[in-house]
Amino acid sequence: MLTNIYIRNLATIEELHLNFSDGTTMITGETGAGKSVFIEAIELALGGRAAASMIRPGKDKTDISLCFNIHNFPAVITYLTDLDLYQDNDECIIRRILTTDGRSRYYVNGAPITLQIVKELGESLFHLHSQHDQQVLLKSDTQREMLDRYGDQLPLALTVKTHAETWKSLDQQIKALHEQTMERSQRSDYLQFQLDELKTVQLTPGEWETLESEHHKLTHAKELMQTLQSALQHITENEQQAILSLVHEVRKLLESVHTVEAKTVDWSGTLHSIAIQLGEVVSEVKSYMEHTELDPEKLFGVEERMSQIFNLARKHKIAPTELVELQARLADELHALSVSDETLTQLLAQQKMTEQLYTESAAKLSQARKKTAVKLEKEITATMRSLSLPHGEFKIALEQDQLPLAVHGQEKICFLIKTNPGQPLQPLTKVISGGELSRLSLSAHLALANRTNIPTLVFDEIDTGLSGATAEKIGKLLRKLGESYQVFCISHQAQVAACGHHHVLVEKSFIENSTHTHLRLLTTEEKMKEIARLLGGEKITKKALEHAQELLKQLDESIPSPALRAPSPTSAGRRLPVNGH
Repeated sequence: MLTNIYIRNLATIEELHLNFSDGTTMITGETGAGKSVFIEAIELALGGRAAASMIRPGKDKTDISLCFNIHNFPAVITYLTDLDLYQDNDECIIRRILTTDGRSRYYVNGAPITLQIVKELGESLFHLHSQHDQQVLLKSDTQREMLDRYGDQLPLALTVKTHAETWKSLDQQIKALHEQTMERSQRSDYLQFQLDELKTVQLTPGEWETLESEHHKLTHAKELMQTLQSALQHITENEQQAILSLVHEVRKLLESVHTVEAKTVDWSGTLHSIAIQLGEVVSEVKSYMEHTELDPEKLFGVEERMSQIFNLARKHKIAPTELVELQARLADELHALSVSDETLTQLLAQQKMTEQLYTESAAKLSQARKKTAVKLEKEITATMRSLSLPHGEFKIALEQDQLPLAVHGQEKICFLIKTNPGQPLQPLTKVISGGELSRLSLSAHLALANRTNIPTLVFDEIDTGLSGATAEKIGKLLRKLGESYQVFCISHQAQVAACGHHHVLVEKSFIENSTHTHLRLLTTEEKMKEIARLLGGEKITKKALEHAQELLKQLDESIPSPALRAPSPTSAGRRLPVNGH
């Protein structure tokens, strides 16, 4: 609920700080005193349109702050917590500063915020019902929400909305995959062709390197055999210079002097090892030469295989050694495309299941709405007829929605009304006047009194043009409404104003050619005098005072005051920011 308001330099208000309690607060004052400035201030703070002309003449900015106690509104607390704006004292302070250059700055609990955030907060905290502003009751979303709230069907409506949004999300994914189908099919065919070509070659890792080595050897085979034969001759077959024979001769010479020099024993051993190794080399070379033939056909086969691999690599513009990697990469991409087809199949199955869940939930919601509509129609119609609309009739039309899987369900909700006999039922926007709309809004909120999520309501000029008897009925209903809501009502009639739990008087004064508007909370005695003024005119007579006293006494006897919820200790007497502090 709204616990404090601070206004500085707005129109005729120089500075105002006022605390509020819950229940119903009546606001009265002489014509032109500035009662509308109170509503303008709240609208401005919650993101309403502003103009530099609203700033008090001679001042450079307007500063407005509203303090709400949100202890009983977990949705608002969650919203603020998600934005890291929540304070543990359960306060939500919304502030707007408007400067002469037309710019605005918004703050929540001292932190700068965007216009969008303050508007979303305002929709959760405050509803204005005025004859001069667009009414939330005329919006189809509001009408649907009111019907579902009255029937305790908001959880079911949320389920329907969730299924619809899930279905639409799946549908977007499916359409995106369908759009790629042709391109994906062509790509799959191309990849499969390339893979088939690579598989035909049957290239194995490292094969190209092996072929290169073998090709080099085969092309130099004759030279190799000649060289090996010459090496053998030098080691063993040359009678004059055979290396192996020379090693043996040197070893014998060293052995002859073993007794002279001990070191020759080691040298002789080393030469013996060399002789053994040379023998092994000779054995391996001879074996290699025996098993190696000059085979032109084998060289041809190697060259043919290398040509096949090289041509395929050139086609793909890569090195032959990269073909194996390319084949693996193409196989992975082809698999991914096949997985996309599987994903599409899965998405279609999920969408079908979601559509079935939506249809079942929406059908259940439709049945519940039909039953709820009948009950709400009767209750609002009865209340309307008690408020000087004896022939009034309220109906709720549930029209089949042509939009498939609509987030709000299978039907459109439209509130219909007629206020005079012989008239057809028509939508609110076509036939209802400002005063009738206010009374209908009052009737609707009374019906939803125990199911609301909006803590503060403001009614402006709801009693315009009403007789005293009807005004008294509206006043009593507003007082009753204050048991579930915090209600502000700008009133012109004593019968309505007398029904408030609290009373605020708007006054105007002139100081040095400057106009000042003041708002103050009245005491019980002051309230009686103001009711007398409303009854008797500018001059308050003894008879008017007696009438006012009697009126208040009758109301106290007929409508006991509810046990009001006191404002939290932190907010009831707290002063809102002044001049940026």
